[in-house]
Amino acid sequence: MKRLDETILYRKFTSTINPVPKKETRLDQLAKMTEGRLFTASAVWPFDFFPNKIFIEQKQIIIVYKQFFLTTQDYHILIEDILMPIVETGVFFATLKLELGPGGFQQNPPAIEYLRKRDALKIKRIIVGLLICHKEKIDFSGITPQEILEKVEEIGRVKGN
Repeated sequence: MKRLDETILYRKFTSTINPVPKKETRLDQLAKMTEGRLFTASAVWPFDFFPNKIFIEQKQIIIVYKQFFLTTQDYHILIEDILMPIVETGVFFATLKLELGPGGFQQNPPAIEYLRKRDALKIKRIIVGLLICHKEKIDFSGITPQEILEKVEEIGRVKGN
């Protein structure tokens, strides 16, 4: 009996010191992609009493519309469902509209108004860059979110923006 107890104790001890490396699955890879948000922006407060927010990740865009105190409506839009981001600029602010393809939503999400002009233009560059990378089947594994943001924004840059 003593020998059996020693064997069990030895196995517990060695398994905590040398854990068996786990093979990374596709699910683990997808979970890593959502860990780092590439960019976040929100509407300007005094002009929008309940500022809407937009979060850009590698595979999706999350738009949070705040309607009243503690009430929100979330849209999760896959990058592949977006046809084109549209930015309408004014003197101080900009409006972002997303035109979606036939495979996703039945209708386009509401526009996000009163974004800072530079944020709206950056969002457009990022989305266009992500669309191009998705079309070219670029793999982002092993790249930090900051590096992805820089590269994708450069890819989505249009002369004059």
